[in-house]
Amino acid sequence: MYRFLAEVPEGIATHEVRTRTRMSDECLDRAIDQLMTLRLLCRSSWEKGTLRALSPESARVQFVWPIVRELTRRQREVDAIREVYSELAQVYESATLHEAGASPLEIIPDLPSVRRALTQLAAEATEEVITAQPGGARPAEALKESQERTDELLDRGVRLRTLYQHTARFSPATTEFVHHVTARGAEVRTRSDGFMKLLLFDGKVAVTSLCDDRYGALIVRDPHVVDFMRTSFEPAWSTAIPFPSRYDPVTADQVLDDIKTTIAHLLTEGLEDKVIARRLGMSLRTCQRHVSDLMRRLGARNRLHLGYLLHSHQLRERGLVPRLSSHLDTGG
Repeated sequence: MYRFLAEVPEGIATHEVRTRTRMSDECLDRAIDQLMTLRLLCRSSWEKGTLRALSPESARVQFVWPIVRELTRRQREVDAIREVYSELAQVYESATLHEAGASPLEIIPDLPSVRRALTQLAAEATEEVITAQPGGARPAEALKESQERTDELLDRGVRLRTLYQHTARFSPATTEFVHHVTARGAEVRTRSDGFMKLLLFDGKVAVTSLCDDRYGALIVRDPHVVDFMRTSFEPAWSTAIPFPSRYDPVTADQVLDDIKTTIAHLLTEGLEDKVIARRLGMSLRTCQRHVSDLMRRLGARNRLHLGYLLHSHQLRERGLVPRLSSHLDTGG
């Protein structure tokens, strides 16, 4: 049909097209409608009933351009919507951080500010507070400062779990504090080594110490980091020994054996006495007494020989460290 009309560029009457092509009225009308929709055919404005073919290039411009223009308009709408949502996302993130109180990582530079931050976080806690405090015996000042905050948490029914090192058991001030809080529902356990200083509030906010500042702290609100810290705490807690409400000789022996086993293991790693003492939260003098007693009982001639004996017998794995609880001063 189009080929036939294109061969008559000056145009041709509709009835003549019907006669020459022998098309039915229905087929002719359908073909004319399709060609006109595609802008390949037009009716003459000065000669009624005359059809004239148009060039495909002209038809393409007429047919495609409105579509291109509509697509361009819609693309602009999409870009505008994306911009709006991008701005709203920034508003939402900013509002979320503001509601949380600060950025995902916040450095608190001094001790008074750290204490204020801890008091605020404790006041906002509703479910559970976890504390892991390595370093042996807690300073009496720190225990006194935290007791009111701890009592307030327990009064509100917030679960409290605290992890100390074994050496904290030999501190009268720490023992008194533990007895006070456990009587009110807190859970306290100890282990010799292997955990970081940490405070977790409702599994949403974590506080830990700075690597180069003993008085400052780092507040972490990033949910992925907080979850990692919580996950790291649980194995240490599950293998720790409950802090008894009163003296238990069986538990005391178990704790002392655990301390000595840890010292033996750290010696095989080549650590110096002062490093071991600091890591286990005990005095250097006590640590040296433990080492001396290990040398005497294993028949070691010197420190090098002791390291060899400990390593060769794999004392930590086999539990071969002798019981020394009745022979050593365990004071911090």
